[in-house]
Amino acid sequence: MIRTLFCVVTFSLALQGVALADTPPVALDKWGRYHVNIKPYMPNPSPPKGKKVKWVPRVELIFRVVSPESDDRVLLQHFKGKKKWGPQLKCAPSTLIPRRGPGGKKLGYSLVPFNCLMDEKLAISRTGTFSVKVSYKQTGLGKVHEDLGRYTYTIKQFNRVWPGKRPPIKNFYADHDFRLGEAWLYQKGDGQLQIWSWFKYDRHGGSKVNGGRLRCFIGDKKLAFYKSPTRRTEISFDHWPSRKKHSVTTWGLWYWWTGTVGDGTGLDFIKKNPGEYRCTLTQDGEIAREFFFEADAEGKIAGAPCEKQGDAKGVRLLADEHLIKMTFKKGPDLKFNKKAFKKAPLYGRGWLAGCPL
Repeated sequence: MIRTLFCVVTFSLALQGVALADTPPVALDKWGRYHVNIKPYMPNPSPPKGKKVKWVPRVELIFRVVSPESDDRVLLQHFKGKKKWGPQLKCAPSTLIPRRGPGGKKLGYSLVPFNCLMDEKLAISRTGTFSVKVSYKQTGLGKVHEDLGRYTYTIKQFNRVWPGKRPPIKNFYADHDFRLGEAWLYQKGDGQLQIWSWFKYDRHGGSKVNGGRLRCFIGDKKLAFYKSPTRRTEISFDHWPSRKKHSVTTWGLWYWWTGTVGDGTGLDFIKKNPGEYRCTLTQDGEIAREFFFEADAEGKIAGAPCEKQGDAKGVRLLADEHLIKMTFKKGPDLKFNKKAFKKAPLYGRGWLAGCPL
């Protein structure tokens, strides 16, 4: 009897191991404050006279993984055009974040962020378009999940300083105009709603974003958000076009959130008022952007058809976050390349049919 029970338990665990091995990790496009981010890192941004500034890529990712381990590794193969750039990198996770639902119930998977920096010995001084292919290794299971995503990014130069009569010292930045088309709706477990969006601004533009007001309307009813948004991420460079003039360019990810307002949390409100919502963001005395989403009587947001949790080709999100439609109006954004966010969003992976753009 004991022997039989032992065999049953052993067989059950073996099946569980097979199930885990067959559940591939997913390289998410966004979850809360975690998202894909690729930037140039310059080991020496002010080199001696006659030496060039060089850079290597820093890649930040967030994975959805069933039963991750601390000895898991993300595998990155960088490319310069079609040519491989250095050996495949192996990077350890920053942390493991078990996901829980209402009441603290485990959801059976974790979120695993990574931050991977290329060896400085491979630094270059080139500009242009580069790419990185991402795989994931579950070391303990002896399983490698190949090609979970491929990201492209464009590196350009700017004048970091212009000292005296010397030529300007150039540094590098990643052009993030493609992010301007992204808009996300996030539902937290406490019923709070958050709307996230990227903006492009100069040194004064951050205060204009911070002073914006976001409200959502359905019929004659209004869902209010807190007045001051939160800035989560900034990517910027300070450029000197001449010795006497300089400008700051920043791409910033901000979000507004609901609290206990009106009929309660944002989730309470949309349950009582299902249907199609139009949200307006005002900045500097103008409607800067509009956001659109649809909710049912259970408070469920209608996600875009292109959202996929287990497909490397889809827009990869969790069930509590959604890509939503956004339109630009008369906002204070700096001039940006609208072809970039329409043709090369999500680091060049692109929108699929069913994405709300």
